[in-house]
Amino acid sequence: MSHPTAGTPETAVLTPARGAPAAAKNGRMVSALVFVVLVYALMQTMLVPALPVLGSDLHAGLGASGWVLTSYLLTGSVLAPIAGSFGDRLGHRRVLVVVLVVFAIATFAAAFASTIGVLIACRAVQGISTAAFPLALAIVRRHSTGKAMNTAIGWISGVLGLGAGAALVIGGAILKVTSWQGMFVFTGVLIVISLVFVVAWVPHTHRTGQASRTDWVGAVLLTVALVSLLLGVTQAPSWGWTAGPTLLLFCGAVAAFAVLVIVEHRVATPLVDVRSLTRPSLAIANVLVLVNGFVSYIIYVCLPSILEADPGTGYGYGYDVLRTGLVLLPSAVCVFVGGRAAPALLGRVGHRPSMVIAMASMGLGALGLTFWPAAMWSIIASFCVLSLGIGGGVSVIYQIIARVVPVDEVAAAGGLNTVIRSVGSAAGSPAAGAILAAGVGGATTTVALANYQHAFALAAVLSVAAAGLALLLRMPANR
Repeated sequence: MSHPTAGTPETAVLTPARGAPAAAKNGRMVSALVFVVLVYALMQTMLVPALPVLGSDLHAGLGASGWVLTSYLLTGSVLAPIAGSFGDRLGHRRVLVVVLVVFAIATFAAAFASTIGVLIACRAVQGISTAAFPLALAIVRRHSTGKAMNTAIGWISGVLGLGAGAALVIGGAILKVTSWQGMFVFTGVLIVISLVFVVAWVPHTHRTGQASRTDWVGAVLLTVALVSLLLGVTQAPSWGWTAGPTLLLFCGAVAAFAVLVIVEHRVATPLVDVRSLTRPSLAIANVLVLVNGFVSYIIYVCLPSILEADPGTGYGYGYDVLRTGLVLLPSAVCVFVGGRAAPALLGRVGHRPSMVIAMASMGLGALGLTFWPAAMWSIIASFCVLSLGIGGGVSVIYQIIARVVPVDEVAAAGGLNTVIRSVGSAAGSPAAGAILAAGVGGATTTVALANYQHAFALAAVLSVAAAGLALLLRMPANR
């Protein structure tokens, strides 16, 4: 994240274009950014119901098919803070347009993939879309203030969960009507539409002076650290958590992060301003978003498994993917509602109580699933309560970033926070899988209901602990 200094030829100071947007123009800008984030969210989970079909059509095993999701996560985690840093220095709208163009090309290319390797490569390039969220956040931060900014962030963060949940239903419906290729064509068309909206409605940010030099050393170190960490987390369930390759990746991640801290302290315009991470409120926000991502994916893994399990297990419903998505759709709406309600709650009680309420809501929902894991009323009601906390929590966390971080560093800080949530998500999925697999094997292949309860209990404990941590938040005075 850069620190522009007036009068220095190597730094760039970004200023809004002339003629600040009026209320109507601001509304169109927010609408465009909301649509961009919605499309990105759809592509995150739309392929989940298609994985078995992909494996069959492209003659790939379960492990290779899983990399269709993993490759997207890995490259997205690396590219989000890098693209955010470029946006802070070169113009957020300009970088967002480039991101959408690359996203569209990779998406249409994926529709014509003939092998699993080509599809994984296209998905890896699609990962650049992860930068859309922090860039949208930075654009809102630069072109709006006060209540308008809070409301816009609520819309943008709320639509993340709505899109991810709706994608499960949309993906299942497209599979029934066409094929997995149709998912990419459908999403590609939406990306092109979002690009048109951005070009037409998102204002320019002018740059004065020269852009600061790119911290390529920091970019390489961050890439090595994140790839090593996320690759280790995603492969540990199959390799073993104490296996040599897993430990080697984790050690490499720790070493790369350590060198990154040393290097970034000595760079004039660091990619990651490690000093900003020592701000107590920002450090707490990063831990909270880590828990948010971890808990979310524990639930995402467990609930569909319960709904799709054979009724002969004593708890399953035998639903197909489309029907499962429809049952879980209300919770996706609740994520959106939680994000939209967060600004009003912030206005009434402030950041700390709002964050405590969000994490406590997650804990309450997870607790309901712990005691009644297979009852349909509990699945719907408890997941909705939990989802309100997920959406509200993400919104408040990004409100905190917008308040704590200087305006010229918002995109990079938001990108790094997005990476941290991705790390939590990447850890949540294998953690849930490991809990469910405990005791499964030998003569039985059925997951015991108690295993699901253990996973939900872990989610509840972490959420309650995060609510306690949120009590330590201390916000600076208004900028």
